Amino acid sequence: MILVIILALIAHLGYALNDFTGALGARKFDSKLMSLLSWLTGTAIYLLIMPFFWQNSLSFWPVVVAVLSGMLAAVSYPLFLYALKYGNAALVGVVAGTFPLWIVIISLIIFKETLTATQVLVIGVIIIGIILSSLHLTRRTKFHNLLNKYTALAFLVSIMWGIAFSVLKYPVEEIGWFNVSFITSLAGSITSFIWLFPKLKTQVVPVFKKYYKFPLLNAITGVGSTMAYNYAISRANSSIVAPIAGSYGGLFALLSYFVFREKLTRVQVLGICVIVAGVASLSITLARS
Repeated sequence: MILVIILALIAHLGYALNDFTGALGARKFDSKLMSLLSWLTGTAIYLLIMPFFWQNSLSFWPVVVAVLSGMLAAVSYPLFLYALKYGNAALVGVVAGTFPLWIVIISLIIFKETLTATQVLVIGVIIIGIILSSLHLTRRTKFHNLLNKYTALAFLVSIMWGIAFSVLKYPVEEIGWFNVSFITSLAGSITSFIWLFPKLKTQVVPVFKKYYKFPLLNAITGVGSTMAYNYAISRANSSIVAPIAGSYGGLFALLSYFVFREKLTRVQVLGICVIVAGVASLSITLARS
């Protein structure tokens, strides 16, 4: 279980940095172009490391599920970057970061995963922290300012990510964690290419030459965190790994505070502290199991 905890924490850090570099790229040039370049760069990285990790085990339905997961992720990511670009990055990041809630629910219902009473309690604490960190409430906050189209997009992305990540457990167990990582990336790249490239083709090369650092860093963090997450769920339940790996919204909010100078409310700070305490408690619980 120690390895699972380490991998989940690596995914936690990687996903936070992935969203952060995505936000930087989206604000620097364009959210759709950033998404396209990131997917293509990520697949190129997978092709480079493929000879070292590829497992000779493929089955039809697991591949189909992995492809659908990659397609869903490819559709949701530019929506997320668009919301990050024009909305409050800290708020959008933590709202989208509520996707572990859906993973836990789907994993318990569909995959019949079981949790101990202590794990249920600690995961509940983490989810409360995620919700609190997404509440951008002050005395002057008006309801219509909180529920704008950018937070609505972030909530939609949260559901899409929850579904995409939840179904990965099945293909990971059937065809291997790296195969699933590669297939989802390839499916995401093809989907992005078909969907976005026709309108952006004149910008792809010049923008990449000028801003290559953003999609490169985004792809590296995305590949690293996805591989860590998939390997972790090959060794433990998704309902346990997801709350640790997916509770990075608090860390993302802190990065947004220091770089984008976007304010955090006391409620959000409380939520971040609750997340940290919950992740630490769950890690300790797993380490002792």
